[in-house]
Amino acid sequence: MKKILKAEVFKLVFYDMSLSYENYKEEFMIGLFSTFAKANQTAKHYQRNVQGFSDYPCDYLIIPKNVIGTTNNIRKVFMVEGWNVNENLDEIDIIESDCFTDENTAKQELLEMKQNNDRSEWTLNRYTIDECLWKDGFVRV
Repeated sequence: MKKILKAEVFKLVFYDMSLSYENYKEEFMIGLFSTFAKANQTAKHYQRNVQGFSDYPCDYLIIPKNVIGTTNNIRKVFMVEGWNVNENLDEIDIIESDCFTDENTAKQELLEMKQNNDRSEWTLNRYTIDECLWKDGFVRV
């Protein structure tokens, strides 16, 4: 049985509005944060100071994610993601699981999601809470 902790994590995702189009958003996952306030503070910092995010018309979303597991001291989580690829080689039809504190439980979720969802690509990712994935920003080529 899955046990959902009272604590959530908060996924911070930026998207570049001018590179997005119908059914697709050019997204940058910044990370998973222990509080909404930390995610929001990080987003404001990126908008003001980080190359690309401060230079182009980018906006962001903070998405609460359930955490499934048995520990109260969450430092890392695992998340399953699946997607298809369109003719422009962009990732579309993205689905993702809750977050798991146990890797074996996440692997089981990956198997279940593969059986129940038709996606061409799958991944099981490990995230460290409060760690930024995009540290240096980006430039357009």
